[in-house]
Amino acid sequence: MASSNVDIVRSAFDAFGRRDFQAVFALCDPDIVVRDPERTGTTFRGTDGMRRFWEEWFENWQEYRVEPKEFEEHGGYVLVRAEQSGRGKLSGVEISQDLFNVFRLRDERVVEYRLYTNRDDAVASMGTAD
Repeated sequence: MASSNVDIVRSAFDAFGRRDFQAVFALCDPDIVVRDPERTGTTFRGTDGMRRFWEEWFENWQEYRVEPKEFEEHGGYVLVRAEQSGRGKLSGVEISQDLFNVFRLRDERVVEYRLYTNRDDAVASMGTAD
C-alpha cells in the first residue's frame, strides 16, 4: 500500500527524533539533495552529504530537539513547520525557534530537503529545483 507524502515525511521526523539515521536514509533517494540556503548557502548531495550536513548542524548544539508541528502537502512537496529547541554548545544559551522544512518527494522517496527560518521563503522555494 502506497504511503502519502505526509506519512513518509512524518516517518522521517520520527526516525530523526530517535537518531535512527539509517531509517531516515531508507526513506530518501540515494541521490538526495540537501540545501541550507539561509544559514550557509551550502548544498549537500547524497546520503553521505546528508550525514555531513547533520554532523555540521549538530556540532553547534549541546542539546538539540526538533518537533514537527504542522504538515502541508503541496503536490510533490511537503512543508513542515517544526520547532527546534536546544542549548548552544559554546554559549550555553537555550533557544526555541520555528523552522520550515521543505521536502520534495518522487516515487515515495525524499529527493530534496530544504531548511528555512522564514515560512514565506520556504513556500517560495517550492516548485524550484535549482
